[in-house]
Amino acid sequence: KAARLMPKTKKTGHDKPNTGMLIWLRLKAHPLILCVLITYLCISTWGVFSLFDRLFVEQQQQGLAEASRTIVLEQAGRVNQFLKLHAQQIERLEAAGEAAAKAIRQQDSDEIARLEKMLAESVNRPQTLYLLTPGDRRLDTDQNFAGIEMVKEVLAGQPAQLQAARLQSGWQLLIAIPVRNNDSIIGAIFSSHSLGNLQQSLAAADRQGQTRLYQQLANSGRQAFITTGQEQPSLPAFSQSTDHPQWLLEFTGGEHLLASTKPALTNIILLPAILAVVALIVFLFILRAVVRRYAHEPLPLSGKAKAETAEEMPQQQSSASSYLEISPPASEAEPRISTDKKAAPEQHRNEADKTQQDASASTSDYPLTVFRDYDIRGRAGDQINKTFALKLGGCLGSLALERGETALIVGYDGRLTSDELAEELMAGILATGCDVICLGMVPTPLLNFALHHLTETASGVMVTASHNPAPDNGFKIFIRERALCGDEITALRDDMIAENFRSGEGHLTEKDLSAEYADTIINDIVPASGLKVVVDAGNGVAGKNAIEVLQGIGCDVVPLYCDVDGNFPNHPPDTAVPEYLNDLSQAVRAMEADLGICLDGDGDRVVAISGKSRIIWPDELLMIFARDVVSRNPGTDVVFDVKCTRRLSRLISSYGGIPVMCKTGHSHLRNKIIECNALLGGEFSGHIIFQDRWHGFDDGIYAAARLIEIMVLREQSLEEILSTFEEHHSTAEIKIPVDEEKKFAVVRSLLESSVFKDARTNTMDGLLVEFPNAWGLVRASNTSPALTLRFEATSSEALEKIQSLFRQQLSSIDSTLTF
Repeated sequence: KAARLMPKTKKTGHDKPNTGMLIWLRLKAHPLILCVLITYLCISTWGVFSLFDRLFVEQQQQGLAEASRTIVLEQAGRVNQFLKLHAQQIERLEAAGEAAAKAIRQQDSDEIARLEKMLAESVNRPQTLYLLTPGDRRLDTDQNFAGIEMVKEVLAGQPAQLQAARLQSGWQLLIAIPVRNNDSIIGAIFSSHSLGNLQQSLAAADRQGQTRLYQQLANSGRQAFITTGQEQPSLPAFSQSTDHPQWLLEFTGGEHLLASTKPALTNIILLPAILAVVALIVFLFILRAVVRRYAHEPLPLSGKAKAETAEEMPQQQSSASSYLEISPPASEAEPRISTDKKAAPEQHRNEADKTQQDASASTSDYPLTVFRDYDIRGRAGDQINKTFALKLGGCLGSLALERGETALIVGYDGRLTSDELAEELMAGILATGCDVICLGMVPTPLLNFALHHLTETASGVMVTASHNPAPDNGFKIFIRERALCGDEITALRDDMIAENFRSGEGHLTEKDLSAEYADTIINDIVPASGLKVVVDAGNGVAGKNAIEVLQGIGCDVVPLYCDVDGNFPNHPPDTAVPEYLNDLSQAVRAMEADLGICLDGDGDRVVAISGKSRIIWPDELLMIFARDVVSRNPGTDVVFDVKCTRRLSRLISSYGGIPVMCKTGHSHLRNKIIECNALLGGEFSGHIIFQDRWHGFDDGIYAAARLIEIMVLREQSLEEILSTFEEHHSTAEIKIPVDEEKKFAVVRSLLESSVFKDARTNTMDGLLVEFPNAWGLVRASNTSPALTLRFEATSSEALEKIQSLFRQQLSSIDSTLTF
């Protein structure tokens, strides 16, 4: 029987038969079964591919809709910001109403001309600005018929108006303000403005699709007065209302958005793959059953094959039986003996030893201590070197591609090793097939600005060690605008060790966004009118940008250590140490300046010095900002870290806001703000985030500009603003040096052994102890080998008492832990 099963095979030194030929001959003998199997295979393949195509299309449509909604909301935000700026201009024009009424009453043409010039300088570069009285025909001369109608309506008692109108020179924004003398209207202030800034702002989404801004007036149909970008006609349009009741924004995606929203195969392949595997398994079981069913039937062999089969039967009988699982009768059955040879134990031991040595060598290249809670940071050249940067680039490029991004934005600070680390980082990213957009030497806020401003990607890497000493360096990582932190950072180490990177060839481009960054802030801030400000950048990378922005809003800027020097020869770029602020304090006093601003090494942290040389720590700045933001947005969340003053929580609540405490760290702060959709957040170290008029990232330069704006609007010095808050007694941040390997263990021991009677404790981040009249905090620093402490109380006596309690608890663990 075995002989009949075997086709002719040539002797090749192997006893195993040609299995594929054997199965084919079986099926060939039964064409009906063969047709059924082929039909099943075709239907299964069609079903799997149909499911894959349906999932692909559905996910792309879902991704396209989500991306389009996000873009239209961003575009509406840009329109609303434009409207806010012009609303401020309307307020300035209304404030001049009394002077305008006086000039009209006196029919003083010289005073009217002088007033027109003054008002033109106070608003944002109008095309025209007239103080009009009934009978004034200057708009007739300009053939500004839309303006003539607006002025008529205002003179007839209509409220101030703002609308777009098509003039001979194109679409412009028209503003008309009534001028009142007691209860009667005696004139109007009229101005026209270019819409170029708004069109340029909306053009930020041109790569993604087409944006149309419509105006719907009662006496005319809907008209698109701004159109930017190119649409894909087959894609749906998404609409969004704006703060102007007659303006509607509409966005339609284009080819680039359609391409960028193609889902990653890993997101949709699982279910089709499972079905394909199931179908294949079923096919193989059917095939096996068929072969078994007809195993004892003779095959249609040729005469020559028959003869050769009989000749080779003894050699092939055992192979055929074992391969096709045809068992002999029970009486003839023998135990099956495996022909696999066991590997020599010594060989296994050698391979295991080699694997262990390779793993040890790999992990030593990536010290665990540099993968911190919210970024990567360590000694340059030792813990973090070119190889480290290259492998990190491969890891991040692969991660970005997995998250649906096609490019990463890269920037670097002014440290001595930052440019070479950035070069290796970019090489690693490009080797994965991910593109790189290099911004060059920039502060971290400018990289974050690029994540919002550019349409190619919302992910990037900043090469910086922030405020750390000169020998250090590191990386801050943002994926889809979200900062990586915690386990996400430590997981990168495993990926770097595994080196399971994607392979490809990315494209490198270079962009300079310094001018756009500065212009965006300048256009958002009320002019400062000659406020004298001393800026200490600590020889970090943010000096040039800070000077450009603050001068742009009208400040008289005095630079201090604003040239980039990675050796930091004057003082370390750390804004949290009072001694490092001495030079700035003395400069403010010597220059009789209104304000001093200190920025850290990469520009995302800020501390202020008042005109009387008093240090204004960031939690006090946050109180100033919270009052401003919450008073205009009641009910909003304000996020702050565990080191901030408790006065902040009470102030936020008193203005109708919701105080939210979070762990220390710029990544935790940023992600908590995203989670709560808060309009403001900050931490004691100086990271302050605005999301009411800014883009939700920590920016020391923008925070300084907002502080200056508040001083100008309130017409108060920083000291006067702070005098309205309740008094307190507090310490700066206190640091106790502790080895990296021991600092977390010390905090754990403190949590287990400390006893604070009649106190409320919080272990969110270290140990926070709160009494009715004082609080104290100890935690392990995530950026340096140290414990960090801070204390606050209602009196100096209570402050000293709580510090004494902490000294006792720390010394019970280790007598060297003193402060």
